Amino acid sequence: MGNKKTITAASLVHDGHPVATQAVPADFAWLRDSMGSETQTMYFHLDNGCVGFVQIAWAHLTLITTVETNALFYVPGHPCVFETHSGHSLRVSKGSREFECKGLAMAWNDDHTKLTVKYTAGKDRDPKGVAASFVFTRTSDGYKIGDAKNYIDSGTAAHYFYPAGTVTATCEINGAKFESAGVGMFIHAHSAHIMPYNVGVEWNMAFFVGHRESVPADQRTAANTSTFHTLQYRTPDSYGAVNCSNAGLTDGSSLRAVMWDTTVEHRDKAKDANGSGYDIPANVIITARGATTDGKAATVTFDATPAQRLHDIDVLEAMPYVVRRIVQALITKPFIFERFEESAKLRVEIEGEEPYTLVGVAFHELTLMG
Repeated sequence: MGNKKTITAASLVHDGHPVATQAVPADFAWLRDSMGSETQTMYFHLDNGCVGFVQIAWAHLTLITTVETNALFYVPGHPCVFETHSGHSLRVSKGSREFECKGLAMAWNDDHTKLTVKYTAGKDRDPKGVAASFVFTRTSDGYKIGDAKNYIDSGTAAHYFYPAGTVTATCEINGAKFESAGVGMFIHAHSAHIMPYNVGVEWNMAFFVGHRESVPADQRTAANTSTFHTLQYRTPDSYGAVNCSNAGLTDGSSLRAVMWDTTVEHRDKAKDANGSGYDIPANVIITARGATTDGKAATVTFDATPAQRLHDIDVLEAMPYVVRRIVQALITKPFIFERFEESAKLRVEIEGEEPYTLVGVAFHELTLMG
């Protein structure tokens, strides 16, 4: 395999075999390998406009193991809320279908069709903090690229996706309680035998929810909702600066296409006014290429303008002190920029079919490491 190289999961698929394969419940089990990191994350778009995610994050750096909860909630017309807290310890049970730490519990049913999520981390620590409960019922198959593992030097990094499901939510945010329904996505990420900050130096994530532009507004329902997501990262220069990417398109309740060749272009960059030191793009062009589930070539082009700034996460500031001191010696300024796009539009081209446009909203996440 060679030293200081990256070999992607897609490149290891033999000719004649499908690049995208179905993810199974075992792919979402906690592994907690030796040196590495792991997250279980549910993203959501609710009908009342609330968007965000809840996440359990585990990491083992040299002799230190950490567990954290991370959550973001944005309700239109209110300040975005981001919370990160120590989860203290991780408890996994029932064949790794249930996992829990202080402030956040996630549990799958026996056949991995329904996930219940209970987030109390904010409320546990502050009466004004966030509390939320979700039920995520997946409506599409899961997927992975090849065996999901990108080989980065002597380590691996993998992602597994349930790209779409219905969500019901009960939340208390900004002191107001509400119930709503919507659409969600679930991702299991895992790296092993590599320091987490050596996996990627730039990460681009987007989660779009919308409808075909040709469908009249009064006829847009949950049954004809489409989603698109991409998760793309570039490995460090010392590991070959290789793009690793995953993207998926759903149509109604079905997985329509999976893409593994994604390019992301940052345009109209300007110095971050909030002082992170980074140049932030105002325009992001995402081009994802792959195939439909029945083997037709598929391309999704997302000309994104994520103008609404939700929250900037200073990763070092959010880390526990000891971990921060370790990472600080190797990374200058890791930042995560959370953005939202109210009038998102993307183009879908599928071999043998008329191209069409999807319109909706999108959550964007850009991670940069100095």
